[in-house]
Amino acid sequence: MLTIGEIAKEVGLNIGAIRFYERKGLLEPAARSKQNNRLYTEHELNWLVFIKCLRETGMSVEHIKNYYDKVQAGTSTLPERIQLIEQQKQKLQDDIKEKQAQLVHLEEKLERYYRGENY
Repeated sequence: MLTIGEIAKEVGLNIGAIRFYERKGLLEPAARSKQNNRLYTEHELNWLVFIKCLRETGMSVEHIKNYYDKVQAGTSTLPERIQLIEQQKQKLQDDIKEKQAQLVHLEEKLERYYRGENY
């Protein structure tokens, strides 16, 4: 079992974010120690890593909650979950293409500057 501080460090989130995700229903309420400190399992650690991944791809907390509810509902929701993840994957791929185009534009600008051009 990991404390909230340990899990925050392991995942790379702050403690407030973990509490927020718990309040929003993205995590089951944590088990508690005798001292009333939150305790988390390896399963919850892995789930928080995935939440962080989804957030970093731009998925909203509401959409993650929708996904989480489908996970909780069981394997009958696999097609819907696949669709949600496929949509997020496509969004990420589109974002990468856009960033690559921006990078090319910046590189072209730098090349002109290195040649002494003023535009």
